[in-house]
Amino acid sequence: MEIALKQDLLKLTAPLLTDDDWPSIEALWRPYVDQGDLDSQAQLAYMCLWCFDETEEKDHEMRGLLRAAADAGHADAMYWFASFSTQEGAERDELLKRAAELGSRGAQRHLGAMYATGDWTAGPKDLAKAVYWYRLAAEREHDDAQYNLGFMYILGQGVPPDAEKGLFWLHRSADGGNTSAMRLLTDLYRNGYYGIAADTGKANYWDERHSSTEESRHFYLHDLNGSL
Repeated sequence: MEIALKQDLLKLTAPLLTDDDWPSIEALWRPYVDQGDLDSQAQLAYMCLWCFDETEEKDHEMRGLLRAAADAGHADAMYWFASFSTQEGAERDELLKRAAELGSRGAQRHLGAMYATGDWTAGPKDLAKAVYWYRLAAEREHDDAQYNLGFMYILGQGVPPDAEKGLFWLHRSADGGNTSAMRLLTDLYRNGYYGIAADTGKANYWDERHSSTEESRHFYLHDLNGSL
């Protein structure tokens, strides 16, 4: 699917997600799904499985679309299929890794988390590799990865401690709407942790931003935009 068309469809989709309007979302994407477009198959299946509580028959259909797109090599479809799979272990982890290698932004962030914790079967705990994968996703504006990368710089995990770089990524994440980054910035500026100068004004700013930020299904569009 051409990027401009995908962007237009996602813009039309955003208010429909907010309104919980699954029939309209399906009607919007279905013509492209029926044409065999892999992007559309993956996107529609993701939205149905993640954001809506549809019938078992519909869920089965959407899992089939997701698997078909994954089998055809669609990176995000691979990641989403692995995420929704009830099967755990090496096969699932290898699929996540493959999706990250193919460029799925969400999978890159997820792989970073697995390297950071060592909580997987396909590889060891490796903080330097965690930073590598977080950075790939962070540079492509994945706000969770930006938060993770910033925190690792603050803590000095996988990289030498660097408060300046940590704050750079945390601010970038918070500016993108990430509430975890907003909370952390509030604490860092309020208490002066990790050598960061305390600043009541900045602490209050991020606290107010956090309080006024509403998370909704619209938030999941950052994953849908991942392959743009």
